[in-house]
This record gives sequence, C-alpha cells and structure tokens, in this order.
Amino acid sequence: MSTYTLHCACNTVELTLSGEPKVKAYCHCIDCRELMNTPFAPVTAWTEESVSITKGEESITVYQHPTLRMRKYFCSSCGEVLFNSNCVDWRVVPQLLMAKSYDNQLPEELASTAHIFYEQRIVSVSDDLPKHTRGLSSPVFEE
Repeated sequence: MSTYTLHCACNTVELTLSGEPKVKAYCHCIDCRELMNTPFAPVTAWTEESVSITKGEESITVYQHPTLRMRKYFCSSCGEVLFNSNCVDWRVVPQLLMAKSYDNQLPEELASTAHIFYEQRIVSVSDDLPKHTRGLSSPVFEE
C-alpha cells in the first residue's frame, strides 16, 4: 500500500494519504471550477478513510460553499488549500500540493490519466489523454 505525506507551505498542517486514489485526473466540472476558481483542476480524489491529518488539525479552516455540497479545507496560517470534499465526500487533493510536498515533482504514479467532465469545459486541452464526458466510466468526449 502506498503512503504519501503532504504539508502546507508553512508546514503547520500535515496530511497522510494511504492506498490508491479513486481518481487521478484533470477535472473540468462546473462545481470544481467554482470552488477552486480555476478553468480546470489537476487532482487526485481519495476516500475519506484514506486521508489522515497527522499534524496541525487545529489549524485547518473549513469553507462550506453556500450552494454546493462541497467544502474547502485550508491552513489558517498560510492559506494553502489542503483538499476539498466533493458531493460524495471524497477528499480531492490538488496535484500542486502533492508536487510541492515532493520537491516540486509530482510522483509519477499520481499523474493524471484522463480529463473528466470534459463536456463542461471552458478551456479545450490538446493532449493525448482520454477526455470523458462525465466521470471516468462515462463515454469519451467526441468533437
């Protein structure tokens, strides 16, 4: 079983991720775009049981989105986003945080393998990864 240790910019909060992520993808969904204020998000998604806060839990602030069933967890000291929770309560961890925790190099096994919710995109991406209309089990988007 794989284990990854992540920390915020000021090292106040530390997370441990164990096992394998449910998703390793670029998410283009409307909800992620709104919560994260970005055109798409390179993320890994983990079950709640796979994510442990191993240091600084008292320094985590939670933002509950006013209309979505999503929350953003961030360090109250440096403001770094640690993860978001989505409507199925997975922990959606930014790949940027993962890379920053590993000398600015994303562990190869955690690289995105697809684009998801591509039919909702606002930016088209030209790469060789499959682009799914919804989640990973949905059909590939056809232009």
